[in-house]
Amino acid sequence: MDFESVADELYGLLPDDFTATRTTREKEAKASGDKELAGRIRALAKPNQVAWMANLLVREHPEEVRPLLELGAGLRDASADLDAEQLREFSRQQHQLLHALVQQARRLAAAAGRRVGETAVRGVEDTLRAALVDPEAAEAVLSGRLTAGLQHSGFGPGVALAGTSTSKGAVPKQPAGAAQTSEEVARADQAVQEATSAAEGARRTREDATEEVEQAAKLVADAAGQVSRLTDELDRAVAERSRLEAAEAKRRTALAEADRTLTDAESRLTQALNQRRRLEERR
Repeated sequence: MDFESVADELYGLLPDDFTATRTTREKEAKASGDKELAGRIRALAKPNQVAWMANLLVREHPEEVRPLLELGAGLRDASADLDAEQLREFSRQQHQLLHALVQQARRLAAAAGRRVGETAVRGVEDTLRAALVDPEAAEAVLSGRLTAGLQHSGFGPGVALAGTSTSKGAVPKQPAGAAQTSEEVARADQAVQEATSAAEGARRTREDATEEVEQAAKLVADAAGQVSRLTDELDRAVAERSRLEAAEAKRRTALAEADRTLTDAESRLTQALNQRRRLEERR
C-alpha cells in the first residue's frame, strides 16, 4: 500500500464512503508500521459535493475534460495575437465545452444516485472556468483529487486558488519575483480571460432569456389555441341553444293550438250532450 494508490482510491469514492475508508486505510498503514503514511492518509480531506462531481467527471471522462483545458492553455499562449473574431470563436468553443461538461457531471452524479442542486452545478462550472484561466488549477482538476471547488482569484495566472488539492494535498503557491513585463502580460492575459468570461456569461444569460421567451411564446400559443377551441365550442353551444329555443317555441305553439282544439272539442261535446238530453226529455 502506498499514498498515491490510497489517495486515488479515496477520491474516487462517494463522499459518504470517504471517511470510513480513510480510517480503514490509516489503520492498515499503522498496522504495517508506516506511521508517516498513516499520518498522510489521515490528513486527506473529504471532498465536498462540487469537488466530488469534478473529480468524478475527470476520472470518468478525462478525454472530454482535456480539450477544454487545452483550449484555455491555447488562449493564454495566443491571446496577444488574436483578433476580436478569433476571441469570439474561442469564447463560443469554451461555452460549448463548458456546457457539455457541466451536463455530463450532472448526469454522472445522478447515475451515482446523488441528487445535486443548482449551487453545486454552478460550482462545477466555476471550477472548470478556473482551470481554463490558471494552469495550476488545470493541473489540480486533472489530478482528480480536489477537496473543494475552485474559483479564480482574479489576479492572473499562478496565484493560489481556493479549495485546491493536488496529489499531495498541497495548495498551489504563487511564484515570487515576477518581472514587470511578465506581470503586464499576465494582467493583459487576465483581462482577455475576464472579457471572454464576461462575454460567455452574457451569451449564457441571453440563451436563458431566449429559452424563457420561447417557452412563454409556446404558452401563449397554447393559450390562444385553447381560446380558439373554446370559442368554437361556445359558438356551437350558442347555435345549439338557438336551435333548441326555436324547437321549444314551435312546440309551445303546437301545445297552444292543441289546447284551443281541445277546448273547442269539449265545447261541442257539451253542446251535443245537452241536445241529446233535451231530446230524451221530450219523449
